[in-house]
Amino acid sequence: MHGQHQAGSLPSRVYERHGVRIYSIGYKRPNGTWAFRLSCHISDQEEIAALREEAIHRATGDQQDCLHSKTFSAVAKHWLNWQKTLPPDSAEKRADSTLTENEREVAQLIRAFGRRRVTALTKVDAYTYLRDAQSKGRSAKGNKEIALARLILEYAVTLGILINNPFDRVKKSKTKRTARLVTDIEMDLAVRAGRQMGGQYLVVALALKTAWLCLRRSVEVRALQVQQINEQGISWKAGKIRRSDVPIVGLIHWSAELKATVDEALSLRGPNPSQECFVFGTCTGERYTKGGWKIMLHKLMVKAQTLADEENAPFQRFSLQDCRPKGITDKLASGHDDVMDATLHSSERMIRDVYDRRRVREATPARSQEAPVPGVPRTSDYGQKRP
Repeated sequence: MHGQHQAGSLPSRVYERHGVRIYSIGYKRPNGTWAFRLSCHISDQEEIAALREEAIHRATGDQQDCLHSKTFSAVAKHWLNWQKTLPPDSAEKRADSTLTENEREVAQLIRAFGRRRVTALTKVDAYTYLRDAQSKGRSAKGNKEIALARLILEYAVTLGILINNPFDRVKKSKTKRTARLVTDIEMDLAVRAGRQMGGQYLVVALALKTAWLCLRRSVEVRALQVQQINEQGISWKAGKIRRSDVPIVGLIHWSAELKATVDEALSLRGPNPSQECFVFGTCTGERYTKGGWKIMLHKLMVKAQTLADEENAPFQRFSLQDCRPKGITDKLASGHDDVMDATLHSSERMIRDVYDRRRVREATPARSQEAPVPGVPRTSDYGQKRP
């Protein structure tokens, strides 16, 4: 049986134990208490080496800097902390909404690479990750996560932990662009289902309708607060602005339909909701978690599907993410010229390539040239007289 011992190659007061199933290593204070203890399965030699290295550096005065362990988990968490401490006007700081999504993506990456030393990662690891994501039907997410992993490893290069970025020039998985376009019938069924179910299900249904009418992202709708509502309409702040401390605000003016939808949602919040209350939040006005929202939406869609079956109406389940493309497509189909202002996008390409789901494109014919009039010289397109 293996016991606890102090190896000659370890710093003073650092002890490791090779058990039957578990390897452990830690630093014991002079009073006999453990300052820290790290452990892993006895068969994981790569992790044992990483934990041993981390323990040595912690014990020699670098307890606060876990980067010396060079594990992907340590570097990723250090990158997140660095991002959060950057000043608001820093060109390197990511938008809050982007960073929130990055935290979820980092959690996924840590499950795959967390205990691996970054110096041991190769392109093969990235492609293995992408293949696994593809097999689970999440190719697009896998691409985003590996792109973030590459960014984190580049951060490790700037810190001198890596010489070259092992995830450079990794090819993304091929993805199929969705052409999902929610119909008016489907939206109406979802709202009617919410009214029949009542309570929080109606809140979720009204959020779907608001996302459509205001052309908003999922995160923007779930985060809508009472203070954003005024006499003119609803003020939405651009969520992707990073390099300026002056926010860009988009005001969606009231229409009769939007006003009625929001008033109905506010009536479910009580007579005098606070300015910080979330319009499409829980029964207590708190913001829904992603998981909590998903559960409520699922039950609402089940009810909407039941109504559709009873009425023999076409229906396909949809989410908040599907409502923005519907709003943009409807405005484009109606000939509106304020789509960029409504979405707060700075590029027409994003609108055209990602959100425009029109099945039929309408246009006027080209104009024919005017018939020549005797004695009147013709002009070119640039207004120059022809000889």
